[in-house]
Amino acid sequence: FATRINLGCCYRDSGKLQDSVSLLQEALEIMRSYHSLPHQDVAKVIMHLSEAFILLDETDKAIELTKEAMDIAKVSLPSSYLELAGCMNTLGACYRSRGEYDNAISWYDKSIQLITRSSLSCNLDLASTLYGLSRVFQSKGNIVGALSVCSKALEMKEELLPAGHPHISIYAMRLGWYKSRAGRYEESVLQLQSALSVLQDTLPRSHDTADCHYFLAST
Repeated sequence: FATRINLGCCYRDSGKLQDSVSLLQEALEIMRSYHSLPHQDVAKVIMHLSEAFILLDETDKAIELTKEAMDIAKVSLPSSYLELAGCMNTLGACYRSRGEYDNAISWYDKSIQLITRSSLSCNLDLASTLYGLSRVFQSKGNIVGALSVCSKALEMKEELLPAGHPHISIYAMRLGWYKSRAGRYEESVLQLQSALSVLQDTLPRSHDTADCHYFLAST
C-alpha cells in the first residue's frame, strides 16, 4: 500500500485528482483490513484523501473523512496532538471554502490552542493555521485582523525556513495583498513584486503565479 499512497500523493500534487483519489482509496481499504483497531497510519492516509477531495471542491466528503481522522487521533493522544491540530486546521479550511466563516474561525482557534499547548510557540503547523485564519478574516472584511495574523505566520516561516523558500513568498504575497486592501499601496507593491520574483525563480514554469499577478494589477 505504500506505493499507492506515494503515487496517490504525487498525483494529487500534480493536479491528477481523480487518479489520486482512486489510489488513495485503494490504499485506505488495504490499511483498514490490515489494522483491526484505529491506527495513526490509517488516519494519515485518510487525511491525504481528504486533501484530494478539498482540491476537488468536494468539501462534504473532506469534512467526513477529516472527522474520522480526528476520532482516530483522539484515541492516540497525547502522541497525536499535532495530528489532531492538523485535522482541526483542515476543517477550518473546509468551512472557509464553503463560506461558513464562524465555523472556520472556531476550528482554526481550536487548532491554535492545541498547538501552542502541546509544542513550540513557533512552528510550521501554527504558521499554516494562522495563514488560514487570515484568509477567513479577509473574507469577513476584517483586514486589520488578517494583517495581524498573516504577519505572525510570515515571521514564523522566515524563522523556520531557508531564505528564498517559495512558501515564504506565498505568505508574503498574501500579506502584500492585505496591505493593498488596507490602503498601504507602496508597501504592497514592493512586497508583491519581491514575492513574484522569488516564485518565478524557485517554482517550476508550470506553476501558476496568477494570484500574484492579479494582486499586483489590482493594487
